[in-house]
Amino acid sequence: MFRKFLFAAILSVCPIAAFAQAPTGVNPVYLRAQTLVNDGNPGAGRALIDSMVAAAAPGSNEYAEAVYWRAVLSTTAAEAEMDYRRIVVDFPMSPRVEDALIRLAQLEIARANYDGALRHLNRLVAEHPSSPARARAGYWMARALFDKNDVQGGCAATADALGRTSESDTELRNQIAYLNQRCAGVVLTVPGTPATTPAAGPVTTANPAPSSPATVTAPPAAPPAAPPAAPTRDSTPVVATNPVVTRPAVVPAAPRPTSPPAAPPPAPVESRPVASAEPVDTRGAWSVQVAAYNVRSQADAMVLRLKKNGYEARVDGTAAPFRVRIGRYATQGQATAVQRSLKAKQIEGFVVQAGTR
Repeated sequence: MFRKFLFAAILSVCPIAAFAQAPTGVNPVYLRAQTLVNDGNPGAGRALIDSMVAAAAPGSNEYAEAVYWRAVLSTTAAEAEMDYRRIVVDFPMSPRVEDALIRLAQLEIARANYDGALRHLNRLVAEHPSSPARARAGYWMARALFDKNDVQGGCAATADALGRTSESDTELRNQIAYLNQRCAGVVLTVPGTPATTPAAGPVTTANPAPSSPATVTAPPAAPPAAPPAAPTRDSTPVVATNPVVTRPAVVPAAPRPTSPPAAPPPAPVESRPVASAEPVDTRGAWSVQVAAYNVRSQADAMVLRLKKNGYEARVDGTAAPFRVRIGRYATQGQATAVQRSLKAKQIEGFVVQAGTR
């Protein structure tokens, strides 16, 4: 049952959820059909789509558009896959090709066929290198690589995806950033040029590790600067006197007492933010987001289905996108545990702060 639920989440709501953006100028008939399906009337919705397929001239862009929406609103994975593949093969110039490749990859991930998913996503990258869909493709590529336990590849994919995501696309950035948490301490290397790590830039959590070795290697370059001082032969007695001078300079405990007083002020300052952060967590600041919609009725329908399965679901937001979220948890760790249990039941989601948009 949960696999059927996952398929419905991927196919029926994908035009709005899971980062897909409904393009401007979509025929209202398709939006009406989608609303009917999401409101629990799939027969009427599919009838509208079938009428559009029958009315379109075979081989035209209108026909490809109708086939695309038939796939989006399909009731089975097999029907959806057949239409998505048809768009990719028979209508290579259709603007729906890139989205069709991503959706084929999603179907493969749902089957745990990660290599198959990567083939679709790599084709998108190769054939549409400047596509606006590259950021979405990078997210799903990272998902597939992480599920294959390829942490290096997954982190490289999240870094590339973050670099291609606009600041205004907060939904996509939040989900990529959530995946990027797995990259803490991971150093990305480029074969043949280990010293340069351009990919580590977007992976902000991994930067501290590479930066410290970089600063450690810099001091060895400083000792070569000492030779200019070495030519002065008089440096030998000066060196002999310096240890004596440095020892008295170190002996005075004046600097040491002054440093402890400086330490106490930071300690209380740090303790106050920690104290202020705890109440936020105890109020239940974390949730698991499983979908987002541009239409409130669609979000309400998803919440109703989740509640029927025993989940404390709700709709967050008073304007689009309407986010479907589960639970309010005191700590991020508790929310992460719930997210993992949902994933085990074939329900995809990610952890967010409950009050964020």
